[in-house]
Amino acid sequence: MVASRLMAPSRRSARQPRAPRRAGARTTLRVPDDLAELVAHYAEQHRTSTNDALIRLAYDGAKRYEHKLSVEEIAAERGAALDELTESAGTPPGVEPLSDDEITRAILGFRLGLYDEETHGA
Repeated sequence: MVASRLMAPSRRSARQPRAPRRAGARTTLRVPDDLAELVAHYAEQHRTSTNDALIRLAYDGAKRYEHKLSVEEIAAERGAALDELTESAGTPPGVEPLSDDEITRAILGFRLGLYDEETHGA
Protein backbone atom coordinates (compact mmCIF):
# COMPACT_ATOMS: atom_id res chain seq x y z
CA MET A 1 0.00 0.00 0.00
CA VAL A 2 1.41 3.39 -1.01
CA ALA A 3 0.02 5.29 1.96
CA SER A 4 1.70 3.04 4.49
CA ARG A 5 5.07 3.41 2.77
CA LEU A 6 4.80 7.18 2.89
CA MET A 7 3.85 7.26 6.55
CA ALA A 8 6.55 8.06 9.04
CA PRO A 9 7.96 5.07 10.90
CA SER A 10 6.59 4.48 14.35
CA ARG A 11 8.46 6.33 17.06
CA ARG A 12 7.48 3.58 19.48
CA SER A 13 10.35 1.30 18.40
CA ALA A 14 12.95 3.97 19.17
CA ARG A 15 11.65 4.53 22.69
CA GLN A 16 12.49 2.52 25.70
CA PRO A 17 10.17 -0.48 26.22
CA ARG A 18 7.23 0.15 28.52
CA ALA A 19 6.95 -1.55 31.87
CA PRO A 20 3.97 -3.84 32.33
CA ARG A 21 1.02 -2.17 33.97
CA ARG A 22 0.79 -3.04 37.64
CA ALA A 23 -1.86 -2.51 40.24
CA GLY A 24 -0.82 -0.84 43.47
CA ALA A 25 -0.07 2.46 45.10
CA ARG A 26 1.62 5.10 42.98
CA THR A 27 4.60 6.87 44.42
CA THR A 28 7.27 9.36 43.49
CA LEU A 29 10.76 8.85 44.80
CA ARG A 30 14.29 10.01 44.20
CA VAL A 31 16.72 7.26 43.31
CA PRO A 32 20.34 7.82 44.43
CA ASP A 33 22.74 8.30 41.51
CA ASP A 34 24.72 5.10 42.10
CA LEU A 35 21.52 3.05 42.24
CA ALA A 36 20.10 4.84 39.20
CA GLU A 37 23.15 3.75 37.18
CA LEU A 38 22.66 0.15 38.24
CA VAL A 39 18.93 0.30 37.43
CA ALA A 40 19.65 1.80 34.01
CA HIS A 41 22.19 -0.95 33.29
CA TYR A 42 19.69 -3.63 34.40
CA ALA A 43 16.95 -2.07 32.23
CA GLU A 44 19.22 -2.00 29.19
CA GLN A 45 20.39 -5.56 29.76
CA HIS A 46 16.84 -6.90 30.16
CA ARG A 47 15.32 -4.64 27.49
CA THR A 48 12.80 -3.05 29.80
CA SER A 49 12.09 0.37 31.24
CA THR A 50 13.94 1.80 34.20
CA ASN A 51 10.71 1.78 36.22
CA ASP A 52 10.22 -1.93 35.53
CA ALA A 53 13.89 -2.61 36.37
CA LEU A 54 13.48 -0.77 39.66
CA ILE A 55 10.39 -2.83 40.52
CA ARG A 56 12.11 -6.11 39.60
CA LEU A 57 15.12 -5.25 41.75
CA ALA A 58 12.84 -4.21 44.60
CA TYR A 59 11.02 -7.57 44.39
CA ASP A 60 14.35 -9.38 44.47
CA GLY A 61 15.43 -7.40 47.53
CA ALA A 62 12.07 -8.04 49.21
CA LYS A 63 12.44 -11.81 48.65
CA ARG A 64 15.90 -11.74 50.21
CA TYR A 65 14.63 -9.74 53.18
CA GLU A 66 11.68 -12.11 53.63
CA HIS A 67 14.08 -15.07 53.56
CA LYS A 68 16.31 -13.40 56.16
CA LEU A 69 13.30 -12.88 58.44
CA SER A 70 12.22 -16.51 58.11
CA VAL A 71 15.76 -17.72 58.89
CA GLU A 72 15.86 -15.49 61.98
CA GLU A 73 12.47 -16.85 63.07
CA ILE A 74 13.62 -20.46 62.66
CA ALA A 75 16.85 -19.71 64.53
CA ALA A 76 14.89 -18.17 67.41
CA GLU A 77 12.56 -21.19 67.58
CA ARG A 78 15.50 -23.61 67.56
CA GLY A 79 17.33 -21.56 70.19
CA ALA A 80 14.24 -21.60 72.42
CA ALA A 81 13.90 -25.37 71.92
CA LEU A 82 17.56 -25.88 72.89
CA ASP A 83 17.14 -23.70 75.97
CA GLU A 84 14.06 -25.67 76.97
CA LEU A 85 15.82 -28.96 76.36
CA THR A 86 18.88 -28.06 78.42
CA GLU A 87 16.72 -26.70 81.25
CA SER A 88 14.34 -29.69 81.36
CA ALA A 89 16.99 -32.39 80.93
CA GLY A 90 19.13 -31.07 83.71
CA THR A 91 22.71 -32.06 84.26
CA PRO A 92 23.57 -35.24 86.12
CA PRO A 93 25.36 -34.67 89.44
CA GLY A 94 29.12 -34.28 89.08
CA VAL A 95 28.96 -33.43 85.35
CA GLU A 96 29.59 -29.94 84.03
CA PRO A 97 26.96 -28.64 81.59
CA LEU A 98 28.04 -28.22 77.96
CA SER A 99 29.16 -24.79 76.87
CA ASP A 100 27.32 -23.00 74.06
CA ASP A 101 30.25 -23.76 71.75
CA GLU A 102 30.14 -27.48 72.60
CA ILE A 103 26.37 -27.58 71.98
CA THR A 104 26.85 -25.84 68.61
CA ARG A 105 29.59 -28.29 67.56
CA ALA A 106 27.46 -31.27 68.61
CA ILE A 107 24.44 -30.02 66.63
CA LEU A 108 26.55 -29.35 63.54
CA GLY A 109 28.24 -32.74 63.93
CA PHE A 110 24.88 -34.53 63.88
CA ARG A 111 23.69 -32.45 60.92
CA LEU A 112 26.83 -33.18 58.94
CA GLY A 113 26.72 -36.88 59.79
CA LEU A 114 29.92 -36.83 61.83
CA TYR A 115 28.21 -38.67 64.66
CA ASP A 116 26.19 -41.85 64.43
CA GLU A 117 22.78 -41.27 66.02
CA GLU A 118 22.49 -44.93 67.07
CA THR A 119 25.76 -44.79 68.97
CA HIS A 120 25.52 -41.26 70.38
CA GLY A 121 21.74 -40.87 70.63
CA ALA A 122 19.58 -38.38 68.84
